[in-house]
Amino acid sequence: MSQAAEITPFTLQGAVGTLAAWDCVPPSGIETRGTALLVPGFTGSKEDFTALLPLVARGGFRCVAYDQRGQYESEGPDDPSGYGIDDFAADLLGVVGQLGGPVHVVGHSFGGYVARTAVVHAPARFRSLTLLASGPSSLDDIAFPPPGAIADLIESGGQEAMWDMMSPALLGSTSDDSKTNFLHRRLLATEKANLVGILRAMQRYPVTPAIVRAAGIPILVAYGDTGDLWAPEIHASFAAELGARTAIYPGVGHLPNEERPQDVSADLVKFWTEVVGS
Repeated sequence: MSQAAEITPFTLQGAVGTLAAWDCVPPSGIETRGTALLVPGFTGSKEDFTALLPLVARGGFRCVAYDQRGQYESEGPDDPSGYGIDDFAADLLGVVGQLGGPVHVVGHSFGGYVARTAVVHAPARFRSLTLLASGPSSLDDIAFPPPGAIADLIESGGQEAMWDMMSPALLGSTSDDSKTNFLHRRLLATEKANLVGILRAMQRYPVTPAIVRAAGIPILVAYGDTGDLWAPEIHASFAAELGARTAIYPGVGHLPNEERPQDVSADLVKFWTEVVGS
């Protein structure tokens, strides 16, 4: 029996400071067939992939997750202007270089916006793109308050004002006090400028599906079907525009990586294995 895959903290270098990261390599006896890079979304962090990393590593892929600039334990600028999509994408490309790329990139929610932008900028540095619970935009096709209104709230009231407004959505149905405390602590540790900058960036449509498809790398669109943010038909239409494969998780919301990590890891490993063998 092979050993369990263990998560190891380490540090990456971003364009404006250090990025806190986790590394999980295949256990002894399992061949490493590639590297996967997991990018968290708005208000997220590497911890969103706690359950997923060891499962993916056991499938034969080194798995790295990091806090984006200004998120949780990563450094970042104190001005919202330093948090445009291209700024995040530049950090991602820098991380790929530090990992010795090319990689299989997985972007969750807003992390998918960042990932698809980076893929368009430098497609040769990626083996595949997975958009996990990440729809086409944060404009009219999403069940989310207007990003500009939330940005105004944070600018006037800070992270606590956002917590008061959005904690029901962030917590979902959890009754786990330790998770609640962590999510609150993480939000307070995240730079105010990060939150405002991302929300301002959400007011514009990310790089279009046609441009992403033209990059020519294999794409997987994976999502739950409860329509927490994007309705299933929005995800399906988006996948068709991208020419992507799909993985759908019945009864799952915006966090398939936490709600159904075994299924997500199996789909990722299957997808990457097919990409490697093609």
